[in-house]
This record gives sequence, structure tokens and C-alpha cells, in this order.
Amino acid sequence: MNDSSRERPVRKRIGSHYPPADLPIPVTERLGRAVTRHVLRRFFGADHIGTHHIPRTGPVILVSNHPTISDPFIVAFGTKRWVTWLAFEDALAWPGFGDIMRLYRVIPLKIERPRASQIKAAYATLAHDRVLGLFFEGERSFTDGLNRPLKPGAARIAIRSGATLVPVTVSGGRRIWAREWSYPRPGRIVVRYHPPIDAARWRPELPLRARAQLLTDELARVIGGALPPDGAPRFYGRPGSG
Repeated sequence: MNDSSRERPVRKRIGSHYPPADLPIPVTERLGRAVTRHVLRRFFGADHIGTHHIPRTGPVILVSNHPTISDPFIVAFGTKRWVTWLAFEDALAWPGFGDIMRLYRVIPLKIERPRASQIKAAYATLAHDRVLGLFFEGERSFTDGLNRPLKPGAARIAIRSGATLVPVTVSGGRRIWAREWSYPRPGRIVVRYHPPIDAARWRPELPLRARAQLLTDELARVIGGALPPDGAPRFYGRPGSG
């Protein structure tokens, strides 16, 4: 048998030798989904459109805009797969919300200078064929559009890990819970999951930094293009359709 006929060793995924983020205990997950379903439907009238774009298996990154503090729940409700979120590290110290984030096993992230352990946990979570959630604005939206400059971290992680990117647009969020308000108001939110992007094949001839920036620009075009200037919820087809 010559060398050309030998099997090549399978290349391990980035982060596969690190432990992934913990999952919540089953009772916490079931209770959390039940409460989330009730609140989103009854108080926010949330509609999730295009949920079929989320792959049922394999590593996936959901990348969304971030109009409200409740976005992790609003976005994650569109899939039965558990979504592990990269969350602003300082938010874990907030009363109430910090406790919930710890309960749901978020990965704390130092936005401007992430720790190596935090990045390893993100890659390891994807290497175990799970779903990672990211807000590429880095913080909650100041306007009905997108905060600039956008963070290229989601694109960079997707390119290096080979995970599928699913852009997500949350419209109507600032009308129910703008960052300037202490409490939410009744309203309507529409979450749209856009067609997935194969990050591994995105401009492979370019260096990583250039690829990540161009991919971030594409995410901004897709996500931002579905945000109406008046901040109102935008429907696509029949409300409630997946």
C-alpha cells in the first residue's frame, strides 16, 4: 500500500480538547422554557419566523442584534436546541438577571479583552456540536438600528470552528424595552431567522482578519436590512409561521 492510499488522520475541531460550557440541569431547562413561552406569547406577543433555517444538528452560531435585555430568551425560544450565550461579564453581577444567567450557564465574556478561558469555552461548546449565541453589537442597541462598530468575534469564531452562522433580526424590541427603561411595556416582537451562512467557505482566499470583517459586514447587511427605521415589529409572510 502506497502513501497516497493511506487514510489521512481526522483533524480535531478547535476546542475539542477543552470542556464545553455546562448545560443547565433538566428541570431548570424545562421550567425556563415553560416560563419563557408564557411571557413571550402573552406579554410580548412574540412571533418567530424562519425557524427552519436553524440546523437541527452540528455546531451553530446564532448572531443577533440586541435591542432588549431579554433577547437571549427571545432568540433562543425559536429552537428546541439549547443555546449557550456569550454574555457581558459584568452583567453577572446584576441583581436578578445575573442570577438567571448563572442558572442558565452562560459563558461570561470580557468584551474588549476576552480571557483565553472564555474563548476556549466558546470553541469547545461548538466542537461538541452545540449552539452558541452572540450579539455582535457588543451591548444593547442605542437606536432602532445597529450599534457601530460591530464586533467581528462571531464571524471569526465561525470561520475558525467551521460552525454554521444563522443571522437573526429582532424587530420591535426597543418599543417594548429600550435600554433607557427600567421596566418593559406590552408590545409586539418579531424574530426572524435568516438563511444560514457557511462561514468556512466565506472568501477562503483572504487572511482571517479580512474574512471576518467582510463576513461581519454581510451579517450587518442581512440583520440590519430587516430592521425598520421606526423600530416597529416587521412581519414576513404570515405572523407566527416558522
